[in-house]
Amino acid sequence: MGRFSQIDRSSGLVVAAVAILTLSGSLAVMLSRANAVAADASTPRGVVATYVRAIQAGDAERAWELLSQNATGPAPAGAAPAEPHYVLSQDEFRQQVQSSRRPTTPGVRIVKMSESDDTATVQLSITHASANPLTGMSAQQATISLVRQAGSWLINSDPSPWAFQ
Repeated sequence: MGRFSQIDRSSGLVVAAVAILTLSGSLAVMLSRANAVAADASTPRGVVATYVRAIQAGDAERAWELLSQNATGPAPAGAAPAEPHYVLSQDEFRQQVQSSRRPTTPGVRIVKMSESDDTATVQLSITHASANPLTGMSAQQATISLVRQAGSWLINSDPSPWAFQ
């Protein structure tokens, strides 16, 4: 307590305000996650939400289950050569999920969705907090394509989890 008695009143108020803001921010995050509605995995929107949540939770097995064979295997014959296609094994995917983790997870929001009988695309806005609090946040866009296989929606695009961590 001796160290704190040497702090002047205005500095003490600043420290108290920062502590209160930190605690209230942490509480808000915990409450928002506790109130998050379970995603409906029978819809493209729900599959993407489940995939993002699994990646952010470090649950590589759950995220892997949501990927189609086309997303994890070699590019299908006749695929456009301009589209890069990465082949990941399940172990490589698991390793990416575990090694790409950051102290804070980005905010991910669905911006737009289009759906046909057997295909869908979901456009996301991904917001990362900057390491420098003065520079704010950076946002990027990502589009995830899905395909319906055996009655289930599966992610058909590059499964790289780095953007969601």
